[in-house]
Amino acid sequence: MDRFDDKRINEALELLNAAARDKKEELQAALSNKYTDLSNVLGSLTDQMKQRVASTYDAGKQKVVDVATDIAKSVHRNPWAYIGGTAAAGIVLGFLLGRSRRD
Repeated sequence: MDRFDDKRINEALELLNAAARDKKEELQAALSNKYTDLSNVLGSLTDQMKQRVASTYDAGKQKVVDVATDIAKSVHRNPWAYIGGTAAAGIVLGFLLGRSRRD
């Protein structure tokens, strides 16, 4: 009776293994197709984001260049105002930092 049970169990296990192999291939194919679709969608979104980031970067870069140019022109027209402002800011900052060390 032991041999009969072992033989039937082995046959059932072999049948389950065969079914699992068949389903594994089907599952892999289904996942592969779904993954390809997902990859395509994410790829197109990534391209759109790259374009948006690049255009935003270019616009920001141009704004920085424009502001820096305006500041440079203003400093060249009236340098003493900027020198005085920088000195005043340095004095205030030095006072604040020096004061916190005394406490």
